[in-house]
Amino acid sequence: MVPEPPVVVQQDAVPPLLEYLNGFGSPRLALVADHNTYDALGRRVEAALAAQGMDITRILLEGDEIVPDEATCMQVFLANRDDQRIFLAVGSGVITDVVRFTSHRSRNPFVSVPTAPSVDAYTATGSSLVVNRLKQTIPGQGPIAVFADLETLCAAPQPMIAAGFGDVVAKYTSLADWKLSHLLLDAPYSAPIAQRMQVARDRCMEDADRVAAAQPAAIHSLIVALVEAGLCMLQFGGSQPAGQSEHYISHYLEMKLVQEGRPAVLHGAKTGMATVIVARYHDQIRRMTRDDAAQRLKASRLPDRQLEIERIRAVYGPSAEGIVAEQAAFLAWTENDYERLKQRILDRWAEVQEVSAGVPSPEALARLLERAGGTADRRALGLGDDEVATAERYSHYVRNRFTVMKLSRILGLLP
Repeated sequence: MVPEPPVVVQQDAVPPLLEYLNGFGSPRLALVADHNTYDALGRRVEAALAAQGMDITRILLEGDEIVPDEATCMQVFLANRDDQRIFLAVGSGVITDVVRFTSHRSRNPFVSVPTAPSVDAYTATGSSLVVNRLKQTIPGQGPIAVFADLETLCAAPQPMIAAGFGDVVAKYTSLADWKLSHLLLDAPYSAPIAQRMQVARDRCMEDADRVAAAQPAAIHSLIVALVEAGLCMLQFGGSQPAGQSEHYISHYLEMKLVQEGRPAVLHGAKTGMATVIVARYHDQIRRMTRDDAAQRLKASRLPDRQLEIERIRAVYGPSAEGIVAEQAAFLAWTENDYERLKQRILDRWAEVQEVSAGVPSPEALARLLERAGGTADRRALGLGDDEVATAERYSHYVRNRFTVMKLSRILGLLP
């Protein structure tokens, strides 16, 4: 088993953070934040560290909107000047992704100090970065410890709290996709890790109304679920337990927003909305008879490789070649491969339906998001019907994984 970092979640997490850092003797530190997260918690952390005489380099990321891309990572590298320091990632998803990568590449450890319960990436090892305008998961490292200050988390902007809840709602469809890939393609799977993620998710769902009110006990359940998601990814060695079809829709939309220079939409908000979209396909599969599935499979034809590449290029534009490379295994399917997969789908149809039956209805998921102060309404998030429809249809190309969206395409549910 991969060692898990110590995780502290309490009303004032700064004293235990100081105690932990003092265990390193006289550590040299690099505090990375943006102006918002510095005001929220970074200034308090820095003052407490300075009061104990610790050597601190403050790295404030500049810009009205911090994008986790090459330029932002370079800000950190240049500001640190190759010093050996313990990095403190004081922020939410973007700050953590940037520090996870830059600390790893500069051979420094990092401590996660979340400022909002908005993402599940705090304890993950991969950084979600925009590289050459393509959203990619780049190998990095997990934190050596996490200190979550409940007072700060409860004071986070309400949209960020709702986004974090949306990222937990996403675990309904991510776990289903993970099980489907194991069932139909023998992809690696861990039942204990899936169960661990499910337990944390369900506890958080029970607190949906109290999350909307930012009640401390509910925010505690939310940040624990988000941290657990990262730990599940850490233990499994991949993002399968926590991010699948719904995340690919979010990734596609994020790449589009970056390429067009449009304002970002919180990752968890997009992911929650996308979970409702993906749940519609599970709902159709749950209702489909085996005879209907057999007829659909009989009519299904192996996608033409060149046509698939042309579709990817038309939809992904500057990012297309990276997507084509990602989909190399899918594009190499033969007629025999496809026929074997169709037969396995039919042979295991009852089990496929059982997986889909574990996903709540789209209506139920939309209500959960609303109860926590979020929304499944794409327009309310500043997204257009056409671009979301395109993401729904083509986002399965983002990662080379078998998901309900690829299954739906084989069944003729997805154009």
